[in-house]
Amino acid sequence: MKKKKSAILFILSVVVIFSLAFISAQGVKLFGYEIKPISKSINKGLDLQGGVSVVEEIQGKVDKKTFDKTIELISMRVNKMGVSETVVTKEGQNRIRIEIPGKFDAKAVIDSVVKTGELKFVGPDKKTILTGKDVKEATAYLNDTNSPTIGLELNQDGTKKFAEATKKFINQPIAIYMDDEMLTNPTVNDVITGGKAVITGSKTLEEATRQANIINSGALPVTLKTVSAKTVGATLGATALPKSIKAGAIGIALVFIFMLLYYRLPGMIADIALVLYIILVLLVFSGIEATLTLSGIAGFLLTVGMAVDANVLIFERIKEELKTGKSVKSSVDTGFDRALSSILDSNITTIIAGVVLYVVGSGTVKGFALTLIIGIVVSIFTALTVTKFLLKSAVNMGLINKPSHFGVKNNDQAKTEYKFKFVERFKLWVSMSLLVVVIGFTIMGFKGLNFGIDFKGGTIVQIEMKQDFEKAEIDKIIKKYSNEYQTTKANNNGKIELEIKSNSLDSNKIDSLFKEIKSEYKKAELTSQETIGASVGNELKKKAWIAGILATLAMLLYIGVRFEFKFGLAAILALVHDILITVSIYAMLQIPVNSPFIAAILTILGYSINDTIVIFDRIRENSKKMRGKDVAEVANISISQTMTRSINTVLTTLFTIVAVNVFVPSVREFSMPLIIGIVSGCYSSIFIASPIWVILKKKIEGRA
Repeated sequence: MKKKKSAILFILSVVVIFSLAFISAQGVKLFGYEIKPISKSINKGLDLQGGVSVVEEIQGKVDKKTFDKTIELISMRVNKMGVSETVVTKEGQNRIRIEIPGKFDAKAVIDSVVKTGELKFVGPDKKTILTGKDVKEATAYLNDTNSPTIGLELNQDGTKKFAEATKKFINQPIAIYMDDEMLTNPTVNDVITGGKAVITGSKTLEEATRQANIINSGALPVTLKTVSAKTVGATLGATALPKSIKAGAIGIALVFIFMLLYYRLPGMIADIALVLYIILVLLVFSGIEATLTLSGIAGFLLTVGMAVDANVLIFERIKEELKTGKSVKSSVDTGFDRALSSILDSNITTIIAGVVLYVVGSGTVKGFALTLIIGIVVSIFTALTVTKFLLKSAVNMGLINKPSHFGVKNNDQAKTEYKFKFVERFKLWVSMSLLVVVIGFTIMGFKGLNFGIDFKGGTIVQIEMKQDFEKAEIDKIIKKYSNEYQTTKANNNGKIELEIKSNSLDSNKIDSLFKEIKSEYKKAELTSQETIGASVGNELKKKAWIAGILATLAMLLYIGVRFEFKFGLAAILALVHDILITVSIYAMLQIPVNSPFIAAILTILGYSINDTIVIFDRIRENSKKMRGKDVAEVANISISQTMTRSINTVLTTLFTIVAVNVFVPSVREFSMPLIIGIVSGCYSSIFIASPIWVILKKKIEGRA
């Protein structure tokens, strides 16, 4: 009876999961209700659909009320442009980010949204009667005859001026302008002396509301300075999403195949749980109305690989139990219990890094951090509930009933010996790391780090030429607009592209520059342009330090509480090693250091700690079992026992990130640092962190 019940529950669960997958992918209409596919319900960032992103900095100090009013007024102006899905948000202490999809002229956006703004009432003699300073409030409503109407209330000065004007221009029009745009041109029917007037003639209530909002907006209460402007062309935006979907599909398929081949039937169950994991993460994104960006996709795919990690931990624990001769059912129960602490501790430390990244970061970095946090939380849930339920059901129904189903042979036995001396060869590992660091820092001494525009400010323009060109001819054109520039000609998957970097190109010059290039190369298309002020770079450097220090201290505190201070200190020293290695690789390969560098550093912190905690958890467990044994031997055994998990997790995570790196060129600046972080973190967890713990243990406790 129990076997039959388990079979029914298992089949029902699988049917529900794949039905959810189908509905999420295709959408469905039921009883007059429509469930949209996830692809249509998730907000897409500008890099996935094209548009303009501008960051404005408020000059001087302002209070919260003024800041909020500025955001509200800018929002009105953005909405006035008639673009849906616009975003105006506070960023940091004194900045406002404006994102407008579907618009590709950054200069026009800046001019129309950020200008001071001048509201004026103009008489038929073309003289200004009132300005925005004379207006107290404008409201839109439907009058007694259901006609859209704007109610106007003036202040004391405005009341006096308007009374004189309406008396002078009775039966004549008084036009209302916002800058050079005429909002409405109503005729004066009566002399208005009470400071309250009505404006009729709007075609709809929406039009009346828009005009009232613009009248209310008047002049901005602050002075703004553009510190960042980015344009993603329609073509680049349109191709980014299909490429990302292709990369994700390939990466996830590789993870599925690997789990199936290596762990067999349990691997199939992990794949089913992973399907639900992907659905849940995307549903959460849709539910909280988060905006998915290219960096967010990279973060999502990183969490897919990390989501498998919990399953790998559980399966490796089950295999260990099976090798002791226990039954499959008993091994599954014990495997889940013993893997629990490793799963929770390792993922919580990564969440800590993600939270710090989200709080301190901005823009794409913040989006990446949010995706990382959501992914990890959901992965813990699916591993400890869904995988557990499906695996136990499969065991109870007899689908999994032999050790061979986990890849364990009958003659396999639990082994506590080790063949590799990880701790004793610590000097070798450190020497290898020192070699990389010395080379990297020597190159950095001569060339320095290749700081990108995120850190030193400047402009990057990317043009798809669609035909071959002589770089020297292009340089002649650019010299007319910039004295200091760098051009790169590239063939990206058959597309001939030109990249221009400069510290002296502004929006006006870029427009003129592109028009001249376009006149010579008719097929040329401006795919993206990005301008960042130097002040942003200085803030990024500050945030990078703050984020690193806060994340390190938070993780040290957590490890110290959950384990012991020596474990925490060893983990932090290993993280210092990782950061030095990463900086050295950046210097050696001259990888541009931009905002993704911050994400890379904190990813290294989180990922490396994740792996290190799993090994430390095993050391802690083995220390209790192997009392009296040398700590180096305990560490070697623990590393050996967790080696398979470390390698498998790195492989599954790299499958997804490498796929993105290969198939989505526009996100390589984000994916390449992640690859470095993943590999470096795994290396230090195995070869650096544990040997350091052994050294500290012996020094502090005086062990031989």
